[in-house]
Amino acid sequence: MSKRLGYDPFFHAARQTISVVIDDEGGDLRAQMRLMDQNGIIVGSRELRERSGHCDELVASLALAISIALDPSAALGEEPEVVSAAESAPPEPAEKPPGSGPEPVAQEPPQTPEPASGETRETAPENRDPLRPALRATLFGDVGTAPGLAFGYRLGFDLGRSSYRIGAEFVHQLPTSKDLPEVGHARVSLLGGTVAPCFVRNILAGCAVVTLGALQTHGEDIQYATGRTVFYAALGGRIELAPILSRTVRLIAQVDASKPITPVSLHVNNSEVWHTPFLTAAVGVGVRLRFH
Repeated sequence: MSKRLGYDPFFHAARQTISVVIDDEGGDLRAQMRLMDQNGIIVGSRELRERSGHCDELVASLALAISIALDPSAALGEEPEVVSAAESAPPEPAEKPPGSGPEPVAQEPPQTPEPASGETRETAPENRDPLRPALRATLFGDVGTAPGLAFGYRLGFDLGRSSYRIGAEFVHQLPTSKDLPEVGHARVSLLGGTVAPCFVRNILAGCAVVTLGALQTHGEDIQYATGRTVFYAALGGRIELAPILSRTVRLIAQVDASKPITPVSLHVNNSEVWHTPFLTAAVGVGVRLRFH
């Protein structure tokens, strides 16, 4: 039946019912087919006969008759009409005749629950915020660390994510001289390093800066002049602006303010000619090269 029609015509909620009775009458086989509507009223019938021993032919003829009764176009091999999804939906279950038993209820397969929106899902690797290293180089001008305006450079690297980073730099402040009244010059230079943890927002960063190094002093054109190297330490802050030049290169503009915690003073002939101020300031520009 299903092979002839191309689909299974029998299901529990069908509107129509097929009833078939086969009897043996004196060596002949008689098949009585009845088609009933949802109220049990016969709307069509067909009787087929075949000689005894030809049961296969009777069943084949009976299957053809039932197929034609249910779906003439499919049974005769005609092209089925294109119908909408609403028309092709299974018919609604018919009202049961009085006294009939309960109809079997088709059970739906269990549905797999979808994860709740609040459940934590593993983030794709491309969406993570990995640690990225970067190299940096800046030139700066400083006021306060030496007796006059001093210049120098910083070379370093940093490591961080989009919202924070920590950097380390080598600092070389070039020698700077100051004319002393009537006795020559005083020269000061600095070799050291900085550590700067920063919080970053877009192109702006705020950093804490710790500077440690060696401050070298020397007298020039002074009789019996001596040179000394003293430990230098300072704590301060930095505002850094880093506009984007390309995918990996950024321009750096920095403003630093620091408080020396190891005061240094210069004396000539037992007279103080210079000492480190309460605050020092520096302004720098440079580039930052980030690796992907």
